[in-house]
Amino acid sequence: MAGSFPSDVIVLDDEKLIHTRLARGRKGPRIEQAKSYRLAANTFSPAVVTPQITNESALAETIRRVRVETGRWDRASVLLPDSWFRINIIDVPQMPEGTKEADDMVRWTLKRTMPIDPALLRLRYEVLSRTQTDAKVLTISAIDQTLTGIEKIFGDAGIDVVVIEPLGVNLWNAIALREPVTSRDRIFFYVREGEFTTAAFRGAQPLFIRSRNLSAERTLEQEIKLSASYLRDTLRSDSIEQCYLAGSANGEVSSVIREQFNAPVRQVSLSDVAESSPDDADAIEAELAACTGVFTS
Repeated sequence: MAGSFPSDVIVLDDEKLIHTRLARGRKGPRIEQAKSYRLAANTFSPAVVTPQITNESALAETIRRVRVETGRWDRASVLLPDSWFRINIIDVPQMPEGTKEADDMVRWTLKRTMPIDPALLRLRYEVLSRTQTDAKVLTISAIDQTLTGIEKIFGDAGIDVVVIEPLGVNLWNAIALREPVTSRDRIFFYVREGEFTTAAFRGAQPLFIRSRNLSAERTLEQEIKLSASYLRDTLRSDSIEQCYLAGSANGEVSSVIREQFNAPVRQVSLSDVAESSPDDADAIEAELAACTGVFTS
């Protein structure tokens, strides 16, 4: 097993739960088991930022079924949709050195960008750069009440949740680990049904990350064009080394990205990041690729 992370990873959204079991291969992770379980329609309900758990017993019953079918295991990582989080890169003035003071300052700064009280959030952050006057900080946050509820339901089933993170972040981890080191700009798109994530990196440094819910008002192609326009202005670069496209996207989407960024586009497949996987994994291969990002991080 890589690092201290468990071999069992759960991908959870408001419609389904995917259980994945990974093992170490010769050059990377192997996916030994993967199965999707449908959740009851009322398990979660929409809310600002992170959905609320509205049917704890439905989620608990699904977890019980997974345990019956997959044997005894007591630790898991949980991946949730990017849209359940707010991922921001913010400028924090006068970043303190102390942990509590720094946390308070980051939450205070988030008040300008968040539609809710930052005190309700579970927050993780990483200082990307620092000067004498300010710091650039990557923040990942979600409603703590929902995350705590998920952890409790798994805990009642005898499973310790080691980490809860966004799908897209771990999918990028899986990709970047296998790519050559570069100092140039790269763009990442991750498309799921009803949402998509866009991220830009200069070398290993994230410059921009945003997840959006899709709606009938604008097509995915229109959203990509808007993101591309913003990123071109933000990056101030006319030379993108590579674009990566993962998830439920077709050749037309790839063509739009190639045209907008004037750069090669690589469709990410599960075989790029896993040595082996089940034959019937096509429908959930992006989620399984993200699972390998946990295992190899």
